[in-house]
Amino acid sequence: MQQEGKPRFLKFHQGSVRGVAFSPRDRYLFCSGAYDGKVNLYSALRMELLMCYQITTMTLARNVNAVRFTSDGSRILAATTARRLAVVDVERGEQLLAYDNCAFSGRDRTGLAADPVCPNMAVSVAVNGKGLTLLDLRMPLPLDFVYDLHGSVIRDLAFMHPSWPWVRGQQSALLTAGGDGSCKVSTLDGRVLHGFQAGHSVNTVCPTPEPYNIGAEDGFYSVIMSGGDMVSAYVPDAGIQEHLKEHRDMQVWKLRYTSNGSQLYSVCDGGVVRRYRRYPDHHEYLGEVYRHKGDIQDLDISPYDDYIITASKDRSVGILRLGAPNHGWTEYSELT
Repeated sequence: MQQEGKPRFLKFHQGSVRGVAFSPRDRYLFCSGAYDGKVNLYSALRMELLMCYQITTMTLARNVNAVRFTSDGSRILAATTARRLAVVDVERGEQLLAYDNCAFSGRDRTGLAADPVCPNMAVSVAVNGKGLTLLDLRMPLPLDFVYDLHGSVIRDLAFMHPSWPWVRGQQSALLTAGGDGSCKVSTLDGRVLHGFQAGHSVNTVCPTPEPYNIGAEDGFYSVIMSGGDMVSAYVPDAGIQEHLKEHRDMQVWKLRYTSNGSQLYSVCDGGVVRRYRRYPDHHEYLGEVYRHKGDIQDLDISPYDDYIITASKDRSVGILRLGAPNHGWTEYSELT
């Protein structure tokens, strides 16, 4: 049976790496964006660089602080600190569009999300950091703006599964997290459906990936994880139910579940990747996975859960083969 491999560190950037993302269509293809203005494409299978694309000129901006693939895997979205959002064609490596004055310009972490259903819809944090910019990638200008959704800078955002209780009947809903600990579920036009306080500063937010399940008799309790000063688990109708304290006083920058929701990975200051096993009513700490020499800013997991990638301030992209894929024709197993 395939075992967990050894971490590799790919050093193809000349600046702090701020974002990484796997393609939702190609199980081995992933990208990274950094403070050198470049977006790099890699193969996880061969652990090598495939293509490098320079998003910005030296006179405009050198900093890419978030990257995402569209849901069809054909384009990469890259947000820069010049308030520009660039759209790159994956096949040709060419810039298709550039939206000016629509992305947060601060050096702090910024949120960027692509609609998992519609490949032409994307959402970025607005210029002032407190609102949202809606983008239809078929149009040359932003589709709409949502002003001052939060009272503090929005650190992270994600699309929610339509089975969640506040989302039902909505076409799409967003989960946003403000740095002051406020988390909100809203429609794309800014109407707030639900809100709660994490009770600590928040840098990242992560809903469980499976359809919403209110009881644990036939599965897990669905939770919303938020990370910052600490990691907390919010259960609808019950509030904050759990705190994970293994990070101590280190800021947590990203949380990510595997596709079946059974394991949770976290990254924080100090460059440490940690792993938890999820049970119906709690998370069990399994230990440290690997570490970078610098703080880790972002992480992602491949669609079949066989690779994990991390973006670090030490200018490297970390990659680790976690084991066999969770399904598909390449799966390995042992009969005993």
